[in-house]
Amino acid sequence: MKCLIKNVEIKAIATCLPQNTFEMNSLKGKYEDKEIDNMMKTTGVVRVHVAEQRQTTSDLCFEAAELLLKSEDINKDEIDGVVFVSQTFDYLYPATSVVLQQRLGLSKETICFDISYGCSGYMYGLFQAASMIHIGACKNVLLMAGDTNTKILNPDNLGARMVFGDCGSATLVSVGTSSIGFHLCSDGSGANTVINVNGGFRHWPDNAQKLDFSKNANKGDDVFAFIVSCGTKSIKTILDFMEWDKDEVDLYALHQATKFTLDFMKKKLKLNEDKAPFDIKNYGNTGPTTVPLVITDYAHKGLEVDTTKWKKVVLAAYGVGLSWGSIACDLSKTNIYRPINQDLR
Repeated sequence: MKCLIKNVEIKAIATCLPQNTFEMNSLKGKYEDKEIDNMMKTTGVVRVHVAEQRQTTSDLCFEAAELLLKSEDINKDEIDGVVFVSQTFDYLYPATSVVLQQRLGLSKETICFDISYGCSGYMYGLFQAASMIHIGACKNVLLMAGDTNTKILNPDNLGARMVFGDCGSATLVSVGTSSIGFHLCSDGSGANTVINVNGGFRHWPDNAQKLDFSKNANKGDDVFAFIVSCGTKSIKTILDFMEWDKDEVDLYALHQATKFTLDFMKKKLKLNEDKAPFDIKNYGNTGPTTVPLVITDYAHKGLEVDTTKWKKVVLAAYGVGLSWGSIACDLSKTNIYRPINQDLR
């Protein structure tokens, strides 16, 4: 699916991380030092942020949204849409988006949606938000995306444990003078490539209290092949659709899967290193938050980063579903806030 949605813009982006961190070096002793060192070299991950037991994805998204709403020149009553993208929601029901609407003090006239997507979720969330504005239903949509995947990881799966971290984000999408290009795809034949068989009703246990969320599968080789094939094709597709040359793009905010995967994609696409930042070292793979997190992290790296020059930006992500997509947008006027931490102590 390719489309261009006009008269919409990304006004602001904020991200929030848990205060707690987990150092990969702490696994040495339980596992061979060489094995841990090799894993860190491949993934690029040195540490991740880990949510506390009573800290949920919505808590992190709430903090990011509060920062955004307090900093932007907008009244809460002006927010008329909420989109929450996550696979680690608060409850089976009600929808977490509705819980956040009340918690943030938004109007009861606000329309709310939950979208269950993983690493590609930010792409789909932006499309949902932009579509709500395009049809005239909303003027300001608050997109909140995030995951606390460390809560459901199999502790014996060293590969996943050394990659995934937790984070939440908030993005304000509003009526504007800009346009956003989308390319979104799905392939359910790859559903078993990344799957958690428990937690839904397909494999519901006799005793619901005995749910084991750690029984997830991630076929690493298949995931890598999917990302480098479909991911690169999608980026090329959105560039052709927008009639942009790859070298005139100011920023490529790509899903931070692993360093090895990211380096391979950049090499295959022949991207300038300075235009495709890498931030997985301190955060890991944060699911649907990797794209907004790499944007907020890189924007505050130093004075040499001038976000007002980000007129042509490509966002790309790919993950569970299988689902993937790329977005072309203008972030030159977007307010991008430094990542914050939520400390529950």
